[in-house]
This record gives sequence, C-alpha cells and structure tokens, in this order.
Amino acid sequence: MADLTWEKNSKAMFDKCIEGSPKPFRAMTEKKLTEAITKKAGDAGVVTEDMIIDCVKEITPKPFVAMALKAIEPLRTA
Repeated sequence: MADLTWEKNSKAMFDKCIEGSPKPFRAMTEKKLTEAITKKAGDAGVVTEDMIIDCVKEITPKPFVAMALKAIEPLRTA
C-alpha cells in the first residue's frame, strides 16, 4: 500500500470493508479500494473518513452499497 496517512477512524473503516467482503472477493475489494483511496488522497496521501465512504460508494456493486455503508458508518467520528 502506498504511504498513506490515516485520519481518525479511516483505517478502521477500510479494514471493516475488507473484513465485510465475502472471502472470494476480499483481494479484489482490497485492491480496488486501495486504488480508489490512493487516487483520492493524491500526493498528500491523507485519507479521511469521508474519502473512505466516497470510495466505498464508487467501488461497491449497487445492491451492496447500503449494507457496506451500514457496516462502516458507526465508525465515523464526525
């Protein structure tokens, strides 16, 4: 993973997304989520909770977005 600076609970949210993915899809989920986060974080490499939520909305298949957000939103600090 690129050199990222995780703010507040963003890393916990990332980890929860990976854990919540069905086992056969975890590697693909981690790869896609990491790519989306790295792209959004840009050169600064700072990852926020809002970024995680945006990336989850972008990469998660539509039927599963609500379930994914329900799992990570309790981790949001603000």
